[in-house]
Amino acid sequence: MDEFPTLDRETLGFDKSNSVAIIIGLTFMVIFRFVGYLAAKPPRVSALGKSGFCIVVLGDVGHSPRMLLHARSALDAGWRVDVIGYKGSRLPEDIEDHPSIQFHYLKQLPRVPESMPRVLYYTYAPIKAVLLAFQLFYVAMFDVAAPEVYVVQNPPSVPTLHVMQLVNWLKQRHLVIDWHNYGSSMVAQRLGQQSIFTKLVALYERFWGYKATIHICVSRAMARELLYKFEKRGKVITLHDRAPESFHQLNVEEIHDLHSELKLEKLVQEQTLNRTFLPTIGSNQTLLTEKKTATGPASFRADRPILIVSSTSWTADEDFQLLLNAAKQYDDLVKLENSTKAGLFPKLLFVITGKGPLKQHYEEVISKMNLENVAFITTWLSPENYPLLLGSADLGVSLHTSTSGVDLPMKVVDMFGCGLPVCAFKYNALSELVVAKSNGLVFENANELKSQLVHLFKGFPLAQPQTHSQLQSMRDDIKKSFQSTRWEQNWNFTLLPLLKNLDKTWGDSQMFAENPVYGLGPGYDAADDDDDEEEREDEVEAEE
Repeated sequence: MDEFPTLDRETLGFDKSNSVAIIIGLTFMVIFRFVGYLAAKPPRVSALGKSGFCIVVLGDVGHSPRMLLHARSALDAGWRVDVIGYKGSRLPEDIEDHPSIQFHYLKQLPRVPESMPRVLYYTYAPIKAVLLAFQLFYVAMFDVAAPEVYVVQNPPSVPTLHVMQLVNWLKQRHLVIDWHNYGSSMVAQRLGQQSIFTKLVALYERFWGYKATIHICVSRAMARELLYKFEKRGKVITLHDRAPESFHQLNVEEIHDLHSELKLEKLVQEQTLNRTFLPTIGSNQTLLTEKKTATGPASFRADRPILIVSSTSWTADEDFQLLLNAAKQYDDLVKLENSTKAGLFPKLLFVITGKGPLKQHYEEVISKMNLENVAFITTWLSPENYPLLLGSADLGVSLHTSTSGVDLPMKVVDMFGCGLPVCAFKYNALSELVVAKSNGLVFENANELKSQLVHLFKGFPLAQPQTHSQLQSMRDDIKKSFQSTRWEQNWNFTLLPLLKNLDKTWGDSQMFAENPVYGLGPGYDAADDDDDEEEREDEVEAEE
């Protein structure tokens, strides 16, 4: 009788590497099953009864306007608010001095400069993520009293999502993820779509962002993508950005007072080569306005420049060179036209606000530009003066290109809040915010933007800008459509009812997980998406 063969690895067809792969695979299966078990456990907020609202943003808190609006709305609704993030830009006084809010600032670790070799990023990024994870976990777990709900900004997704999921499971609280964009799309912009880091961040974001009581999206396009493409578990809603009531268009008297304080002409003198750009500014005069007497009424100067504002984060997400090229084309055209027809085109003053990694580079480029009829200045304004500047401007420009294609530019929201028409870079989701030829114009290259500047300001009646029909028509549309719903009303209508009964919100989201629906915010009409598509088709036909 033959002996039974020895059942070793070779006989069974396994080698050492296959055994290791099987062990790793089984380990991951156990981890995924355990995480799935934790994700299916309902939070027990009602049993603990803590009325707190914790906001987590792994960034400069003062430079995170949407999260500050969440904080203000939660305070108004009666919650005690904790904020975890980096200390940086000055906060609005009404939030910073509020007795029911507490800030927990993290130690900010240095970032790898854009100009450094990519290998340094690959080496340093995992180390930074681990250090931030431990720091965030300690603060969220031990420094913050157990809140009712954690509201987490995404991106950055790493290490925020997995740390806050863990804190939630340990404390049995509710998690709300506010999806501003995708972390993976932002990494792809720097390292490329095929980078292993980009793919790992995408996997991380999908796994650790899978479950939340509420997923808040900045656009309907993002909400649809999260629900049907990524199959997120939880209530998926759209909460469009809206400016608060403090954002409004200024009258001539308010513009005079503001520019008497800002004195933008000093920045023009310091930052440009063109000494003939500015009009003569005497007593009782500003760059834009003048008074006949110290106590008399203010009026616009007949020789004032057009004030155009663009807010930027100075990253590769916004092609600032496009704006510089459009300005150069406009300046060349004005030199030619004004040589034969005096005063046909006004001078343009671009005020660029914001800060970011590419600011110094573009400031050096701007300082070397020799333009006669266009000037650029960069500045950083206080939270109080920023909306006032927007309210005094003639036009806004948005260069936001969207790494994901489904987020919307907050800067345009601020501009619309001040009744300011915009020229915005075109991408698919933008039509949810900027309706071409209604509340703004859209462009895809420098030549189109130059043509829009020429169209809007050719023969501009500087003394009475309100008589210019194109700009006034866009302002009227913004007031009628966009400004009819402010952030407070939008938040109270869309999000507050869900926050008031988080246990029911969580239960409902699980019950309907197999037949998903999502909220699109107040005033949404299902025909809107069809209208957007028809509008795009009309634009194509017109261009042809």
